[in-house]
Amino acid sequence: MSVGITKLKSKIRHAEEPNNPGLIPLWLTLEEIEIGQEPSLKVLRKNYESQFHLLLETVADELVPSHWRQVCLDNIYKPLTTLQRMINDDESRVRLSALMRELSVTSRYVEKSLFL
Repeated sequence: MSVGITKLKSKIRHAEEPNNPGLIPLWLTLEEIEIGQEPSLKVLRKNYESQFHLLLETVADELVPSHWRQVCLDNIYKPLTTLQRMINDDESRVRLSALMRELSVTSRYVEKSLFL
């Protein structure tokens, strides 16, 4: 992973530029470019799950400004949608369901602090 992407992920995770929501689509695009043209499904799934988890961790972090957490929540569907398009067996279907449950539970847990 390039240093630039690592710094971008840190900026997103720790809300270092909370008034710059364009960081998230930039990061998602740069990671796709870095993965390359024809990676294996396993590599792709791992990448999109990592994106999902970084965004979810940020949403759940009550020390991050609520508007930034909302931006992350607004963008969390992007890796999930891509994972949904990649479903090709029961294991990937079960894994996506687990991620959706994790999002649902976490969202309910932080709901009150998210929309202050």
